[in-house]
Amino acid sequence: MPTIEDVIKVHEKVSALSNAPLAIIAGAIWTFIAITFIVFLFKERNKLSLKGLIYSFFSLVILFSVIGYLSFTIKDYQFSMNEKKWEENYLHPYLEALPEKKEYIQDFSQVINHNDENITKSKYRDNDAQPIVVEISKDPGSAEKKMLIQVIVQKEQIDQAYLTYKIIEEDISDEYTKDQYYETVLHIPSDYKIIAPTK
Repeated sequence: MPTIEDVIKVHEKVSALSNAPLAIIAGAIWTFIAITFIVFLFKERNKLSLKGLIYSFFSLVILFSVIGYLSFTIKDYQFSMNEKKWEENYLHPYLEALPEKKEYIQDFSQVINHNDENITKSKYRDNDAQPIVVEISKDPGSAEKKMLIQVIVQKEQIDQAYLTYKIIEEDISDEYTKDQYYETVLHIPSDYKIIAPTK
């Protein structure tokens, strides 16, 4: 199972790929400048003074340093990895291995008109998942009595509704944060009814 550090590290490399075209273009330009400068030095070698040779040497050192840095930067890009592969090989296995939290719910109701800022977001491995927003009243012993949350509803042969979810240890990106829930399911008794979500 990948650790949170692995997930973050590979995601940073995937995000860095957006800079790859610029790095490649910059590398090509600096290589062209270096070749042009070397050709110039070769043609003008007999006309250059000692001072000119020293300046030329330092200019070449700077040019090759820049080209070397860009070459190592381009070499470090993982062109074989993309967002989808990262999700499949790192994020999803990590989320799957996380322990599931369980909280009993006293009451719940679907919220049609809501302010997105007040909702605890939920992310799902299944991109086709269509969560609805519900307001839940937690167990009386809970510090947070009511909350708006995105959930998938699942009917079961149970007596009391409960919520299952996962949370991550650290923020991975702006999209995957520890302030939201993952794989959130509201388990309700099979005889309960929920209003179908409207678009």
